[in-house]
Amino acid sequence: MLLRHGRQMFRYSCRTTILLLLVFLLGGCSGLDLSGKMAGRSFPPITDSPTRGYHYGKFVWADLITPDAAKAKTFYSGLFGWTFSQYDRYTLVTNQGKRIAGIVTVAPASDNRPQSLWLPVLSVADVDKAAAFVRHHGGMVLKGPLDMRGRGRAALVQDPQGAELVILHAATGDPPDREPRIGDWIWNEIWTNVPEKTAAFYLPLGNYTSMKIGDAYEILISENRWRAGIRYIFKDPYQVRWVLAVRVADPVRILSRVKKLGGTVLLRPDEPPSNGDTALIADPDGALLMLQRWPVDTTEEAQ
Repeated sequence: MLLRHGRQMFRYSCRTTILLLLVFLLGGCSGLDLSGKMAGRSFPPITDSPTRGYHYGKFVWADLITPDAAKAKTFYSGLFGWTFSQYDRYTLVTNQGKRIAGIVTVAPASDNRPQSLWLPVLSVADVDKAAAFVRHHGGMVLKGPLDMRGRGRAALVQDPQGAELVILHAATGDPPDREPRIGDWIWNEIWTNVPEKTAAFYLPLGNYTSMKIGDAYEILISENRWRAGIRYIFKDPYQVRWVLAVRVADPVRILSRVKKLGGTVLLRPDEPPSNGDTALIADPDGALLMLQRWPVDTTEEAQ
């Protein structure tokens, strides 16, 4: 799925620092007290209404960590038509009326390098046990576990190879499984140059089974559904990272919009290994994103 054959193609640095992540961590604003105090602050639930159902091993949310929320909103509204609402200093992102993400503002880096990052959120049954698993298997718990009023119990963690993600047990349940619409998240994959170690960590964390596709891709499966991918990037040294994908109707036609809005096209759909279905871009402050065509419903309006 997505970029179907691995390639040593990424030379673009856009990762935020651990310090900035700690400033963000689960506090939702650059003014978070690093002692972890969040007096009186609440967060929007990840579903529009309570579901009370859970899909452990599913990536249920994403947060954009950025120094410039206004610039991010201009970019993503122009690119996907996303809309936004404000909860204190946390920005809720909706697509076609459905909650899909948040935007968190952090202080700019002193060197002014691109530093935005899309941070995926994984549903787990027990955040404390999952955090203990992360520590025991060579990862780091950067903050938490702690309770986020309205959102659930969560922790920001780093896997043994350095990729960050949030683990969450949502207070009101997980979003139901359904076909993603245009502008929805369609996929998550981790890029790694140590695929065996990466798989050994995530398989038990998400209680996954797996299936290999070719020599350079592995699918993580739970509840008989594809939940995420492991892409083998054989480059040393390589910074392991999660990369998220948004469903679009036509990844070629949308690229002119990426450039006009200040983003960068890193891989066109007509360049191998894309197979014509996927583009890789960076937003104006460097956050990586894949644009993925998934032509299930041919009647949908083209982008």
